Amino acid sequence: MDETAAGTTTGCAQVFDLHALKAFAPDKRVRKMLFKTDQLWSEIACYEPGQRTVMHSHPKEEEAIFVLQGTANMSIDGHEVVVPAGSIVKFPHDVPHDVRNLGAERCVIMFVKVNPRVLKAAAAERNGDG
Repeated sequence: MDETAAGTTTGCAQVFDLHALKAFAPDKRVRKMLFKTDQLWSEIACYEPGQRTVMHSHPKEEEAIFVLQGTANMSIDGHEVVVPAGSIVKFPHDVPHDVRNLGAERCVIMFVKVNPRVLKAAAAERNGDG
């Protein structure tokens, strides 16, 4: 990760201007941590044309990727997916995926990861199991 972004604090909430946080570098994609807690965290990633995040998976965390600008080409569990700006992709933990900017325009994504143990504990509590 390249840096941690500063949000505006209002009471107990933080507000992040994602467009103001965009940053690009010619040699690699730029990532900025927005926030991280035990339950939830988020980053913004900015890609020049041709840049990418390598294939990887998250053994514990579920993930949602929002495409804010441009188009993200992704391989998700062996399936090619083209995700235009304004779209979101959600997938469970331990699913191999990558992000590639194959277009001529810049691409900006924001991702949010959730620890599935937190989700399971909340579901158990709602169902009276916890």
